[in-house]
Amino acid sequence: MSLPERLGRLRRVDRIGAGGFATVWLYHDDELDSPVAVKALADNWAQREDVCERFLEEARILRRADSDHVVRVYDIGAVDGTPYFVMSYADRGSLADLLEPGVPLPAARAVDLLAQAGDGLAVLHRHGVIHRDVKPQNLLIRSTPDGGERVMVADLGVAKAMLHASGLTQVVGTPAYMAPEQAIGIGLDLRADVHALGAVGYHLMTGRLVRDGGIGSLAVPSLPPAPSTVAAVAPAFDEVLLRSLAPAPEDRWPDVPTFVDALRAAERDAASVAGPVRTAGRSHAGPSHAGPGRAAGARLLPVLLLSLLVLALTFGVAYGVTAYVR
Repeated sequence: MSLPERLGRLRRVDRIGAGGFATVWLYHDDELDSPVAVKALADNWAQREDVCERFLEEARILRRADSDHVVRVYDIGAVDGTPYFVMSYADRGSLADLLEPGVPLPAARAVDLLAQAGDGLAVLHRHGVIHRDVKPQNLLIRSTPDGGERVMVADLGVAKAMLHASGLTQVVGTPAYMAPEQAIGIGLDLRADVHALGAVGYHLMTGRLVRDGGIGSLAVPSLPPAPSTVAAVAPAFDEVLLRSLAPAPEDRWPDVPTFVDALRAAERDAASVAGPVRTAGRSHAGPSHAGPGRAAGARLLPVLLLSLLVLALTFGVAYGVTAYVR
């Protein structure tokens, strides 16, 4: 639906996006001089009381999460029977805006983005919520006061999950990222989100989707090629990402924080293997290729030369004094 020009002190600016389930609008809080996003349930679902309640339950979950890495909800309401909620505005779009086909992001930035998204998902998991639809479009980016960027998890799919349970939809999730078990929609746990976050990571680091087929591609799931074989990715990331994407939940990382820790460790391993970076003929950060013994010898050489010089001077002075006395 088209929300009115004014929602209390909020002034409508533009429509951000629309789907079959909801529409998101950009509003401006004139009193606080701050932009906000307003998400409204689509007209065709607004007539169902159970769907409206689940839609607002998503807002309550986001409110309870109260995390820098989950979109914050500031208010809820309804216009002509259509519910909406007011939430954080992501002025830098989403991770989807960073992706170009076949163009990977630098590993350090990809790991940072994934770690922030992981922080948000971990908060939701502690509240007993499985996201079910982790994908680049649902990982929003907001500017920080210091000029950085903050990733915020959005669109929990709570109402979609209820519709699936009612038999009104076939699946909840996006095939390119969703875990195979979601194709049948039963027996889900937080490891479904581990798979989805891993699929996002694979996309960020390789510029390629884990799979490009529809739901049918999940019927006989398989692992994609190792990241280092399709893009300039350090081999240290291969095992970490492929484990997150294992078809069987029990073969994946047990939870999101463990997966993120493994990504951080792979980043450190990749940096240590990379060696020194040379600029203008000088060697900078990185391990020495000379080996510990030769490096230590190089440090001791000036000390030995200085000792020999002192010894020679001492001997010369002593010899001169002896000659003078004689």
